[in-house]
Amino acid sequence: MTYMVAGYLIIWAASFALIFSMVRRQSNLQREITMLKELIHKEDGS
Repeated sequence: MTYMVAGYLIIWAASFALIFSMVRRQSNLQREITMLKELIHKEDGS
């Protein structure tokens, strides 16, 4: 029984870590996309 609880805790911790990592990467990508759009608009205006 103890191993089952430990297994569930490990799976949940790994799941939350994966989700947190994906959210961070998505946020970084969104920031980079915004920066690239601004760069394109700046190049267009010159």
